[in-house]
Amino acid sequence: MTLLNHHHCPAPFPEAPTLLLIHPMGASVNFWDACLPFWQPHFGTLALDLRCSGESPCASEPPNLETHVADIEELRRAIGLTRLVPIACAVGCMVAASYAASYVSHIPAMILSNPTPRTGSAAKEALLARAEAVRKGGMAAILPGAVERPFENQPRDARYLAYYSAFAAQDGAAYAQSVLGFARADASTAFQRLYCPTLLVPARHDLLLPPVLADECAALMSPKLARIILDEVGAHFLPYQRPIAFATLVLEFLSTALPQDCRKGI
Repeated sequence: MTLLNHHHCPAPFPEAPTLLLIHPMGASVNFWDACLPFWQPHFGTLALDLRCSGESPCASEPPNLETHVADIEELRRAIGLTRLVPIACAVGCMVAASYAASYVSHIPAMILSNPTPRTGSAAKEALLARAEAVRKGGMAAILPGAVERPFENQPRDARYLAYYSAFAAQDGAAYAQSVLGFARADASTAFQRLYCPTLLVPARHDLLLPPVLADECAALMSPKLARIILDEVGAHFLPYQRPIAFATLVLEFLSTALPQDCRKGI
């Protein structure tokens, strides 16, 4: 058994679910650090590195959505968690939706930031080209553009510099495998099979996954389940770029979306 690298903070009371935190492509378990102080007084948290990301193991074949789902379920079983609320960003939303559709009984609610139901044809070609560039020239071959575009209209502050540094320092071969896995990802069927209330949070300045894709996600779901709130300030990495606003929005949504016994103290 090979578990994903993860940081687990137990729930503060027995009935509280655990927030399952799934980062975007090219990020790691630390993506959520600024949100955790807002969430941990109310919920358990489980932040993880997806396969071929951060300190998690990689593989000889690019990991697909089914692989990510299996990895997460193996981790859930190992820790012994019963109720998870997936919170994901960008392509991580396809992993979250796929997991929620596969393990319905464990998922009372879900929040998807910068969501997309699939990798479109143009994005697929761009990702394939990115993976090839990294394989030939390392991470430097796609910089600074690979970080500047996700931070469109965002301040070039200390958080931007920290993200840039971590992105540039990651293992190029593992990153290329992760990119190839998401290049052909399609979670459209999973969105059609969701049974939990789901908050979709697109961002106005997201050049890579524009707000219209949140509408596509919602159109695949039951109208009673999907709610969309557009963030007018953020870009492609909303939870990282606007952690206070995003973390607060999550708490507001869960204060009504979760069963009464799951939201003690919110």
